[in-house]
Amino acid sequence: MLFRDQKSGVIAISQLTHAWISGQLLRAWDEALSDPLLLAGEQHDLGWIDWEVAPSFDERSGRPHLFRDVGASLHAPMWAGGVDRALAAWGMHVALLISRHGGVIYNRYTNRHRLAEADAAAAQHYLETQGPKEQAWARALGLDEAQLTRESGLVAFVDALSLALCGELKTPIDFEAPERGGGVVTLHLGERPEKPFEFVLSPWPFRMSELIVEGEARPLPREGRFSDEAAMRRWLAEPERVTFKARLASH
Repeated sequence: MLFRDQKSGVIAISQLTHAWISGQLLRAWDEALSDPLLLAGEQHDLGWIDWEVAPSFDERSGRPHLFRDVGASLHAPMWAGGVDRALAAWGMHVALLISRHGGVIYNRYTNRHRLAEADAAAAQHYLETQGPKEQAWARALGLDEAQLTRESGLVAFVDALSLALCGELKTPIDFEAPERGGGVVTLHLGERPEKPFEFVLSPWPFRMSELIVEGEARPLPREGRFSDEAAMRRWLAEPERVTFKARLASH
């Protein structure tokens, strides 16, 4: 779960909704992309689905835990389970890309985002157990490393861009995206002055000159936090949702 501050108050955006926005971005790409790649971009956080239904409570913030504050000892097994679900639901290609995206995350645990030694061990276990599966799926599908590197890079790019559009990453910020012929290009994202959640991205990678992405989120109480876990659980049981949007333009 992540949180976006806006004029109307704070909203809580699920990992699955953030991933859905990643999929919206990928589907607007100025290139015909394969269906497995599009689906993997949209479902890359599948492993979080059960946690989002019943998130843990962060006593410090008075909110559900921000996804960055949940250690790999908890979410690495969830991620592996999400890969298994993807394999059962959609097959090897989607599962392979979701698994590799987890690898992108867990390769960083040697020096970033480590909450405890158990998290480092969980990240390493993920890499050691998923690696052979990924290799076997790639061989069965006839996918070479160059293609997989590009597809994984596209998923990683829209994942990061979606985090910015959802308010988790602050602008200005630069991202890297894979180019068609190999290599990477740096894209710069800035927010328009006095126009929250209206962004300019350059160079422009999408088919149209303007793109609006949107999703549903849960509004937090006016105070932006809950008095205790029981209050958070009551909030989770409520049906209220709000729509949020972000606008992207080429200039």
